[in-house]
Amino acid sequence: MSNKIYFLVALMLTTFTLSSCLKDESDNKTTTYNDTAITAFSLGQLTQVRDTVTKDGRDSVYKKKFNASKVKFYIDQAQGLIYNPDSLPYGTDVAHVLTKVSTKNFGTVVFTSNKDGKQYYYSENDSLDFTQPIKFRVYSASGDSYRDYRISVNAHKQKGNVFTWTAMRDNSNFASLTTMKTVSVGDKLFVFGTNGSQTVGYTTSITDGNSWVRLNKTFSANAYKGILSQGSKLFAVDNNQVLTSTDGNTWAVVATNGNLKQLVAASSSELFALTTNDKLVVSKDGGLTWANESLDSDASYLPVNNVSYVLSSATGNENVSHVMLVGQTAAGKSVVWTRLSDSNTSSIANQWTLVESNMSRYLLPVYKHLTVVRYDNAALAMGLTASNEAAQMLLSRDGGITWASDAAFSYPKDVRLGNTFTAAVDKKQFVWIISGSKVWRGRLNRVAWDINLSSATE
Repeated sequence: MSNKIYFLVALMLTTFTLSSCLKDESDNKTTTYNDTAITAFSLGQLTQVRDTVTKDGRDSVYKKKFNASKVKFYIDQAQGLIYNPDSLPYGTDVAHVLTKVSTKNFGTVVFTSNKDGKQYYYSENDSLDFTQPIKFRVYSASGDSYRDYRISVNAHKQKGNVFTWTAMRDNSNFASLTTMKTVSVGDKLFVFGTNGSQTVGYTTSITDGNSWVRLNKTFSANAYKGILSQGSKLFAVDNNQVLTSTDGNTWAVVATNGNLKQLVAASSSELFALTTNDKLVVSKDGGLTWANESLDSDASYLPVNNVSYVLSSATGNENVSHVMLVGQTAAGKSVVWTRLSDSNTSSIANQWTLVESNMSRYLLPVYKHLTVVRYDNAALAMGLTASNEAAQMLLSRDGGITWASDAAFSYPKDVRLGNTFTAAVDKKQFVWIISGSKVWRGRLNRVAWDINLSSATE
């Protein structure tokens, strides 16, 4: 019996010893890595300083916190750059930023202070000053290698809802024109106007605006009214001919048609024109042939003076667009018509609809030299008052039903306009205003941010 007890005790001791040896061997076995990288970077809660107006009308500011954890950061491993392409809102305090850094293979992160140039261990509990980019370094777990990064936290330095305008060089040639029309095509801007006896044209690059070149081609006195663009081409109607050009100097005859008075609008696949008896017609083959359009109201309500159009894409179908036709009737009333245009189904005849509203307070006023352009996903109306002052900018975001002012939309400060007015929007979303000899180019700051972001991510 005693022998069995001794044997059992010996067996238990042996098992315990083996278990201890295995445990020690497992604990001492550590894997180290020679490679590492920053794999993710994000922000925590930030503070933004916002503007406000007190009850007594004084300007004031207040602070508001917001969660910035969903702000997207790009990590360029090849160049060692980390940044947010879509900048944080204006007024964000980037001098006190909480961040979170993830690394590959348990790398150790340090950063170099811009204040004293020393390296410090990174902690997500410490706020960092990102008013300037910060150099981060991540060491491998083995300590044998490291990778450097330059991390930027970008914030807008301009208020978004503010128009920034630039006054270009005066152009005395424009001062001699009694009425004008501006057309943007690709990288070029064209101004056509009448001097009383003929239509003349000038062009400049959308990146210039100071140097204008006179076009070789001249037209009849009223031809400027119907010059417009479709894609990369200019179109015009003059002396019973439909004309097209890519540069404004050389024009080709598309067709001869004595019934057309002027072009009024264009979609990607259709041209629209008024006839000599003020009927609306359409061409689906680039101006070669024309057909009568269907209207839901009497043709006497069609615009015949100061005609503009706005083209916008239909939601959910890139082939369908909304055409808005705006202007003044022969009786002097401002009117808006709309129609769908489908580039894939040329056989379908879409009807024009007269936009009517009972809200007289928000109707489109009668402006001198009324010009309507598409801007900020809206129709933007501009022009002159009866006394040749700048008429209030009005926007319609509901297809022309209502027109209202917006504090963000304003003319250049201390603007002095002449007796003429014309405007256009180029492909970079700059609004060009030309009045008398004056030329301005402006853009809403937040629209510029969208353009820059789109270019950066293409």
